[in-house]
Amino acid sequence: MKLSLCTWSYHRTLEAGRLDFDGMIKLAANELKLNGVDIIADHLPKTDKKYLVDLKKMMCDLSLTVACLSPGNNFGQADRSALDNEVASIKKWVDCAYILGTPVVRIFAGWASKADQIKLWPNVVEGIKRSAEYAKESGITLCVEYHNSGGFLPTSVETFRLLEEVDSPYVQLNVDTGNYQDKDNYAAVEKSMPHARHIHLKFHDIDKSGKPQEFDYDKIFGIFKRSSYRGYYSVEYEGKGEEMEYVPKAFAFARAMGKKYDIY
Repeated sequence: MKLSLCTWSYHRTLEAGRLDFDGMIKLAANELKLNGVDIIADHLPKTDKKYLVDLKKMMCDLSLTVACLSPGNNFGQADRSALDNEVASIKKWVDCAYILGTPVVRIFAGWASKADQIKLWPNVVEGIKRSAEYAKESGITLCVEYHNSGGFLPTSVETFRLLEEVDSPYVQLNVDTGNYQDKDNYAAVEKSMPHARHIHLKFHDIDKSGKPQEFDYDKIFGIFKRSSYRGYYSVEYEGKGEEMEYVPKAFAFARAMGKKYDIY
């Protein structure tokens, strides 16, 4: 099982200054013993070419890869110049991903009020299509993450509509195990697995023994086992517990489940 750290798992620790970015990368390699790191773009201290090359070298020396680069974006823009700026931003992150050597960039469709989503949907499709045409030149796949916070893709219905309308092999999914608002979240995740090019393995509440409390991970890992997915599983801890304590618990649980279901 190829496990990676989604750096959001340590966002409060980073923001408090109790861990810096380089320290987190070394922790991922030396303490968590991972294969890769899924980098939230806002966590990068710099984005100039020299810094990115140096980071790539450091990660290589630690036997880590950049499993995914994850910027934030919002294609739900009514203003044409604002939409152009969102596309330009994704192009910039595609360039960064190419330097870092990651084949996937996580993106969002975006957010807008319910009243505006119908009229802004074409802009979302256009923004992703334009971004995908640019990503194609570098062989990078854009992985759309459906989101449950008022976004354009609350369920698998909207998500599959988007994939159909964008119609590009360079636009696939970042399958997040906790984001769908379908009546049956697990069925929606299973339906999405053929399009998975990266996975966020979501953890919220974990008890002191290391057992997660919210999701049915037997169902989730059963879905993984039945799929043909062989990429990275990025653990994304979003609980309220102390991250330095609970992120390792999340990884220990993920490893145990991977072993239980014989996932490699």
